[in-house]
Amino acid sequence: MVAYQVLYQVLIVGAGFSGAEAAFQLARKGVRVGLLTQSLDAVMMPFLPPRPPFPPGSLLERAYDPGDERVWAFHARAKYLLEGERNLHLFQATATGLLLEGGRVVGVRTWEGPPARAERVVLAVGSFLGARLFLGGAVEEAGRLSEASYPDLLEELSRLGFRFVEREGEVPETPTTPGYRVRYLAFHPEEWEEETFRLKRLEGLYVVGLCVREGDYARMSEEGKRLAEHLLHELG
Repeated sequence: MVAYQVLYQVLIVGAGFSGAEAAFQLARKGVRVGLLTQSLDAVMMPFLPPRPPFPPGSLLERAYDPGDERVWAFHARAKYLLEGERNLHLFQATATGLLLEGGRVVGVRTWEGPPARAERVVLAVGSFLGARLFLGGAVEEAGRLSEASYPDLLEELSRLGFRFVEREGEVPETPTTPGYRVRYLAFHPEEWEEETFRLKRLEGLYVVGLCVREGDYARMSEEGKRLAEHLLHELG
């Protein structure tokens, strides 16, 4: 429990391809990073095996093994690399809202209770804002199979005035999983700055990944790297 009270330089909410990549790149440069995920079993978990080419020097490239393309094996390698970075704290919690001091974000509240505090907060929540998953005739509030959306976080972001656009993604059927569709909310293009990744309404708040733009694994990884480069510049 005490670990939640650590003041990170950067706290990233969401450990998908963009969030995990940004955390990895920052930690390797000596930045104290908190990487919060709703499920440690879903860290950088692909729907389908990633296919090169990948961004040079990326976590995506390092976790890829052409001799073993099982998605669970890829996830395990990526998680192992993240956990091996001494400046990176990977932990499981559910973000329910933002910690604010004046007009600046200084961390997030969690469903588990203890807050996570940071100088800068990045939302890398993918397809989990306002998410609805369609599988056959069933509909559930999930961003992917068996993974719940962020209803409390979305409610607070909406209350703070953030605007969203609706998007939809499709996951094809595989030999082990059924195909399904996910309809979710992404931040309106006018809410964020593409060059800096900053969400304009509040200081100290950034965004990356599917919750702002669409793309494949390599694109999300590249966006995570680009965010890390920008934050490194800001942090000096």
